[in-house]
Amino acid sequence: MAHDGWRGATCVLDWSFYSQGTVDRVTSAETFIDYALGFFGDPDPKAGSLHDRGVRLASLIRMERTLLVLDGVEPLQYSPGPMEGRLKDPGLTALLKGLAATNSGLCVVTTRERIADLAAFKTAAPQISLEMLELAAAVELLRQLGVDGRATELEAAAEEFGRHALTLTLLGTYLHKAHGGDVRKRREIPLGRANERQDGHAFRVIATYARWLGERPELAVLRLLGLFDRPADAAAIADLRKKPAIRGLTESLVKLSEEDWQIALANLRDHGLLAAADPREPGTLDAQPLVRAFFAEELEKRRPAAWREGNLRLYEHLCQAAPDFPDTLEAMQPLYAAIVHGCRAERQQEAMTEVYKRRVQRGDVFFSSKKLGAFGSELTALAGFFDRSWSQPSARLTAADQGFVLNYAAFDLRALGRLTEAAEPMQAGLEALIAQDDWKRAAQAASNLSELTLTLGNVPRAVAFGEQSVELADRSGEASWKMGSRTTWADALHQSGRWEESAAAFREAEAMQAEWQPEFSRLYSLPGFRYCDLLLGRAEPEAGSGLAGSPGRAPRPEEAEPFRQACREVLERATQTLEWGKSSYSLLDIALDHLTLGRAYLGLALTAPGEDRATGLAQAAEPLGLAVDGLRRAGREDHLPRSLLARAALRRLRSDFASASTDLAEALEIAERGPMRLHECDAHLEWARLCRDQGDVAAARRHVARAGELVRETGYERRAREVGWLERTLTQD
Repeated sequence: MAHDGWRGATCVLDWSFYSQGTVDRVTSAETFIDYALGFFGDPDPKAGSLHDRGVRLASLIRMERTLLVLDGVEPLQYSPGPMEGRLKDPGLTALLKGLAATNSGLCVVTTRERIADLAAFKTAAPQISLEMLELAAAVELLRQLGVDGRATELEAAAEEFGRHALTLTLLGTYLHKAHGGDVRKRREIPLGRANERQDGHAFRVIATYARWLGERPELAVLRLLGLFDRPADAAAIADLRKKPAIRGLTESLVKLSEEDWQIALANLRDHGLLAAADPREPGTLDAQPLVRAFFAEELEKRRPAAWREGNLRLYEHLCQAAPDFPDTLEAMQPLYAAIVHGCRAERQQEAMTEVYKRRVQRGDVFFSSKKLGAFGSELTALAGFFDRSWSQPSARLTAADQGFVLNYAAFDLRALGRLTEAAEPMQAGLEALIAQDDWKRAAQAASNLSELTLTLGNVPRAVAFGEQSVELADRSGEASWKMGSRTTWADALHQSGRWEESAAAFREAEAMQAEWQPEFSRLYSLPGFRYCDLLLGRAEPEAGSGLAGSPGRAPRPEEAEPFRQACREVLERATQTLEWGKSSYSLLDIALDHLTLGRAYLGLALTAPGEDRATGLAQAAEPLGLAVDGLRRAGREDHLPRSLLARAALRRLRSDFASASTDLAEALEIAERGPMRLHECDAHLEWARLCRDQGDVAAARRHVARAGELVRETGYERRAREVGWLERTLTQD
């Protein structure tokens, strides 16, 4: 289209998010984001978190006049309910919001659901209902496709087929090719109960087209494409076409000459059933998603043996094509795809054991998630292990692996900030593991549930799950989980305001840590971060954490010194654990250590006099920036608000109010989307401080009032004294 002079566009990219056109299997925009970054010239499309990549992609798109078409986004939106219409994927959210804010080109998004995230951009991103074409436009489309007949017949044809653009395009091309454009021949297409599903008309036109094509190579090609969710690359097609033939699928293709193969492809393109060849990817084949969806459904339901064998061949092809242990996200992609095809071939247990556990996660290393932060790609692969996402694992998995996949899917959902979706599989996974007397993994599941319910905003329930995790870990006798579960419980106690109980649990956990790993005598990684959070929180001045201060309101001296001592201890701890983890830490661990360092430096700066204060703020800047970037790279949206809020406080204290507002807006958006109600409370408290420092006392009071509501609703008693202090000082102001 750019070459046809679309309003001066210099670049055009289109993408469909439909998985097989209609089935809600797409769980991440990661594949699109990576492809688009490469398309627009990004030197390292895999660098950064999904949010980072989405922001970067928006910047690249804005550099030239671009037409971007994103089709079928609804698989990446929440279904009707509290989150209805919101985007699930942080990368896609960042991209669309970035383009809605400023864009010299045009971005067209098609979806059956309104995009709630863009509601604030009413002028820049209008949402227009196009359920049906206008009658005149539908008739004109048929005429342009070579359909002839009286106006009344053309209008009747448009109405009968729902004025649906794709359906009318297929209909018009079929009537032109098969019947010389005679609109009356449409009556030979059995519509039946087409309105049962929105793609029903299109499917019936495709079925008629298929009958007209007959059992020729063209039809076999279309069936091949039904095996793919994405464009089919040349190597995969070649593997499917090789001998022995797949019965019911490739008999007519294995002996086909290259000349006849190209003729069949040209015929399909002429009929509009196959996309134009892409010179950048020679040999790659693609079709409109609904065309792929039709032939996928036909294969799976009417030719199940061919469906299984075709997917099995793709599974084996992809397993062989990938390195045994890929070390980059790009190199890992064939294994993610192999899992999907292996599950369709009814090889769920093999795909779980040999591909997911051995090659993707590498056993207890959890390489894909901890080292690559590839939660979106993982979730897409894990969907294949479910008969119904995310509640019913495949019966072809062992009972132990059913519990495992429930918990790991929930873990990925939580990491992506999709907390509400994560709750059901996590609870089911815990129950399954307890039933199997698998105390170690049950303790892990209960710990995860404690963390999840804490972030969601049910602090008493988080304390209960934390206590259950300790009990299960003690039954297991596993030293690492006896220690780790206590830190989860201690963290929940801390957020509930039970300071002394929390401190006792942390001390017990650290003693266990020293006994278990004498060379690492202190809590580190996430447990270490939690303990440092308590040390800072327990010594907070009455005004709350060091983040609560303002340039003119320092804590009283009798409060400042204990807090400074805590900050110095935390600095020493985080410096040491960061050194320990240089070679083995995960992306999350490193980012949390930087966050701890930044918060400690910030606390020291807020209690320091004169020039020392400015020096301390400067010292806090680098680790807080690394924390934000690191958590983005780790893909941990459930932790990201922590770093954004800390950096917002730093920027506020340096009077960089615009940047502080940017960080706060992102943190609050993530928190509300999660929903992550404790982060939401913290965001409102920091908004209150920002508004106070800018002189808007009325707005500050509103934010404090909302924070107070959240403290009462969630049991987040840790913040109760801070809310009270802000309420009193704002009343005085």
